[in-house]
Amino acid sequence: MLEGLIVCIGIFIILGLVSYAGAWYTAKSDSPRALIGIYILFLTLAQFFAAKIAEFDLGLESIPLIGSWLIEVGILPIFAPVGVIVFPFTLQVTDMVNEKFGRKTVYEMIWIALISQIIMVILLILARSLPAAGDDPLVPFVIVPAITLASWISFLISERFDAWIYDKIRSWIHTKTYTGNEWWKYLWIRNVFSDILSLGLDSIIFIPLAFLILPSIQKMFDASIEVETVEFIFTLIIGQLITKWFLGLIDTPYMYLTRWIYDKKSPIIEE
Repeated sequence: MLEGLIVCIGIFIILGLVSYAGAWYTAKSDSPRALIGIYILFLTLAQFFAAKIAEFDLGLESIPLIGSWLIEVGILPIFAPVGVIVFPFTLQVTDMVNEKFGRKTVYEMIWIALISQIIMVILLILARSLPAAGDDPLVPFVIVPAITLASWISFLISERFDAWIYDKIRSWIHTKTYTGNEWWKYLWIRNVFSDILSLGLDSIIFIPLAFLILPSIQKMFDASIEVETVEFIFTLIIGQLITKWFLGLIDTPYMYLTRWIYDKKSPIIEE
């Protein structure tokens, strides 16, 4: 239990430091190039990690009354694809790009990332089809069609939604309560709420597609394909939501650090 928590914290710190480095270079170069590269990296990791389902211990069992209730209703223990550790950071990067370069640049970045993932999978499949001279080092890189296709669909919908809702929340705040020199008071609102909505949308789309709907279609042609039960799908969705929302909330300081880095080099003009 402790070992798993340490591993998750380590991954979280590494991803945060990589995001920080991307923000620093972006401010220095006034270009989203570095963040686009990091975005593709995070998406690739999330896709490969999604094939593994792990148990996440967030310490909720120890909370009086609530912990026992969560166990009783079947929410605990939390099971979710390991990709949930990485995926919130892809949304963080979209927010970082959106904050400085706007929604249009984010949309371009999303398409670049999706096309790169499709090309990567095609090339990986072709490379694995070649006969190996000895042990094949590409064997661990298994392409699960249902998970891959589901991740692409949920990615495209949720990431574009995140860019759209982030921009809409920012515009709404500007028209209601906002003045240009008080960005720090409201940055968390668009960052947190856009992530919560987008992460929830991703889980609701990805889990049923990857582990129920698409495998059911595959099973019509291949009887060996396993299809998860509806109860397990519900458990995975809840597990993903809890884990993603938890990580989405605690990565908010990275957004403030990003904005501080941006303004230190070239202040963003709020309109």
